[in-house]
Amino acid sequence: MIMTSCKQKPATVAVDPAAVKAELATFMDEFNAAYKALDINKMIALCNDNALFLGTDPSEFWNKKQITDLFMAQAGDSTMKIEYKLDRREIIVAPDGKSAIVVEQYFVPFISAKMQVRSISKLVKADDKWMFDFVSWNVIPRNEDIPKLDAALE
Repeated sequence: MIMTSCKQKPATVAVDPAAVKAELATFMDEFNAAYKALDINKMIALCNDNALFLGTDPSEFWNKKQITDLFMAQAGDSTMKIEYKLDRREIIVAPDGKSAIVVEQYFVPFISAKMQVRSISKLVKADDKWMFDFVSWNVIPRNEDIPKLDAALE
């Protein structure tokens, strides 16, 4: 009991959520620019070694090496044009300022011209550097289009 009561509590560090959101917005802008330019080295440098990446297909579960291979294949495809414009971005910062969830929505023509993609990313901060820990890309049809999609899949 004495040992526990004598322990020093870690100092609480005040986090400015607006400043962290601005920092993360810059980070995401840099990643999106690197992806559009297929700057594989820059993109991969922003990912933890044990990060998990989920694609739009149920079978697409990738580790860092597998997503690197996918990005390399895209970069080697002369017909591949990566173009998209963000329609929405939401950033949720953890109270300690050391992790965050970033949600982005956009149309990616090589995936679908009619359905948006929503990426959901978990970022963690280590050694004053943000890194992707998890990314999930999802095709998000409008609710009113789901019956049409179901009918098309029969």
